[in-house]
Amino acid sequence: MPACDPASGATGMRLAVCDEQWLFASVLATALAQQGHEVVTITDQPLVLLDEAARLGPDICVLDAVTGPPSLIEFSRRLHAVDSRPAVIMLTDSGHEEVWEAYGEGLLDGLVNKACAFPVLLDAMDRVAAGERVAAGWSTPERRSAPAAVLDALTTRELEVLRLVVQGHSTQTMADRLGVSRHTIRTHVQQVLRKLGVHSRGKVARAAAAAGLVDVAALTSVRRPRR
Repeated sequence: MPACDPASGATGMRLAVCDEQWLFASVLATALAQQGHEVVTITDQPLVLLDEAARLGPDICVLDAVTGPPSLIEFSRRLHAVDSRPAVIMLTDSGHEEVWEAYGEGLLDGLVNKACAFPVLLDAMDRVAAGERVAAGWSTPERRSAPAAVLDALTTRELEVLRLVVQGHSTQTMADRLGVSRHTIRTHVQQVLRKLGVHSRGKVARAAAAAGLVDVAALTSVRRPRR
């Protein structure tokens, strides 16, 4: 089981629960309700969750990885676009590339391993509600020296941009933080993608962590303003 550091959870959030295993969804919803949360919908169908989220406006949607169609990325984008903009926590034992891509693109506010104890989910919910992004219960990639070519190729400024990309910041926010133009940031991002050998921002986090360049869990456990 991954090493997790649970904390006690606050109560009173409106939740939507979706898992393609109905029994698990039902048991999880009951456990959450016993903690004082209001579970406004329980379903084993992701498309139903989309409809219910738009209709009921939950604060947080807790769901497992979507097997599609639609794809996980498309589903996350559609859930992200719901008018009430619920926070989205994926509670899953799937660590496949598409899950991390959705997290890296900022489409998921939390990513919690199903192998963790229940209090870890409660803690993640509190932190997400407070505006943080959370990756809990995923083993940090074993620290090893990044390939010399990658370290040598990335400039100090590109490493700064890399960390901001992993945190999910927009091009404008990165430009403001570093005091440069949006065009300069886009150029740096393209160089980072090229040097890491990936083709989208969503894949940067995993590639950088695998190379030992960043600690994804530490970088993404920061407060971000809720929209």
